Amino acid sequence: MNFDFINGATAKELEQFKSVCNQLLSRTYVVRTLYRPGKGRVNNPDYTFLSLHYEAVREYLGLLDWDLRRDDLNGYFYVLNTDEANRCNLNKKETAILLALRMIYDENQERLGLEQDAICTVRDVLEKVVTDYAILPAKPNMDEVKRALTLLENHSIVQRIDGKFNQSSCKFSILPTVLAAVSGEKLNDVVSVLRKEKDVDEETEEDLVD
Repeated sequence: MNFDFINGATAKELEQFKSVCNQLLSRTYVVRTLYRPGKGRVNNPDYTFLSLHYEAVREYLGLLDWDLRRDDLNGYFYVLNTDEANRCNLNKKETAILLALRMIYDENQERLGLEQDAICTVRDVLEKVVTDYAILPAKPNMDEVKRALTLLENHSIVQRIDGKFNQSSCKFSILPTVLAAVSGEKLNDVVSVLRKEKDVDEETEEDLVD
């Protein structure tokens, strides 16, 4: 590893270096802008730091078997474990909510502003999951919705703007990181699987009734 940055960095730069690395390892993504109450979208200083010191951070994380990647067009950095370890595993309902977020993001892409995030409500997500695309046979309860959205917020897929995740009126932004979390190909494949499972569940219920 080239230690030129480490050797020449100020104490403040080293602190931010450690902070950014820990953020990537714990949250997966670092986005270009963040929502701040009363200010709206503001520039993320950690994203700026990564833009300036990409190679130094990339080399360091590479020693730990993490590959740092960037999407300059959509405005985020993210890491992948080269050994395919430390993956975040979602249950069926969490997966369905993530897929709904990707669908909503796709539908809004033409209207997105410079921040590249799509604004929606919990109600919008549940309509996608149960009504519009019928990924799940029934609406998840609000505790399950809250757990799923909190998990996704912890990994910088969404960011809450107003309200609480267990309220249907809760407003939040879907960040462009959802594009890396769910590729277009994966979206179609997983939706097909969930719909097949839903059909099987419904057939089983009909058999039990008969």
